[in-house]
Amino acid sequence: MEQINCVNENKRSVVAVGNFDGVHNGHRLVFLKTIEIAATENLNSVALTFIPHPRNYFDTSHPVGIITDDDYKAQLIRDIGIDTVFFQQFDAEFASMNCRQFVEYLQNKLLCLHIVCGEGSKFGNHAAYGTDDLEAECSKHKMKLSTVKLDPSYSSSLIREAIVNGNVKKATELMGRPFSFASEVINGKKLGSSIGFPTVNQKLDHDSVIPRFGVYSGYIDIDGERHKCIVNIGCRPTVNSDKTDVDCETFIFDFSGDLYGKKPRVFLTSFIRDEKKFPNISDLREQIKNDCRFVVENDI
Repeated sequence: MEQINCVNENKRSVVAVGNFDGVHNGHRLVFLKTIEIAATENLNSVALTFIPHPRNYFDTSHPVGIITDDDYKAQLIRDIGIDTVFFQQFDAEFASMNCRQFVEYLQNKLLCLHIVCGEGSKFGNHAAYGTDDLEAECSKHKMKLSTVKLDPSYSSSLIREAIVNGNVKKATELMGRPFSFASEVINGKKLGSSIGFPTVNQKLDHDSVIPRFGVYSGYIDIDGERHKCIVNIGCRPTVNSDKTDVDCETFIFDFSGDLYGKKPRVFLTSFIRDEKKFPNISDLREQIKNDCRFVVENDI
């Protein structure tokens, strides 16, 4: 993960504050407001986000699945137009800050003159402070606060719920792009090649949200080029008895090449069917043929 830990020391900044997991359509409004203020007030535009997710810091026994890995999050935010993405380690010291300390941290660390956040945002020790507290503290430090009214239907929690339920079309609507993942291509058992459907094998990050087990249509980005594909996410019950061994197997239409060691990004666009155990390999092969035919005929 590319962690950016400094800003232009010769220029003050406007800082968008939030976890921004999913970089969804609501987050986009916060960033666009930040960019607008930066242009008007001649400031650097900065996005402040956190490692790990604050909820996962406070409750390690029930972690939330992460929608966008840190590298991709930074890329998406910069693509919107933000100058700098700053990843703050969310630790005991940072979590214990009161409102005054948080404002002074932004002022000293990020040269902040203006803060932007969503309405109803919470800050400080155990999220004890709201935007009214933050605005009052900003006034004391000759800083400004702008809040952005957000549609509650755009939320990271709803996106996670959609992905877990296999409703990747809904996730696409909320994020403005399909759910995706990227990780290094690893060696598999070569079963796909033996039955005429060679697959790219990848593991989801350990902290990633896990989609509903099953087969999806989608596309894979290989060196900047998109290729249509089908993706099986699950534990491969026909050939594997370990239900904890979750794998992502991607069959790429009209592609041949060695991807080992690369980290292509896979995008899920439609849920096709649940993962199931077949009585034999021949039945599995026939089902994969049917899955491919279904995707092509329905252009999904």
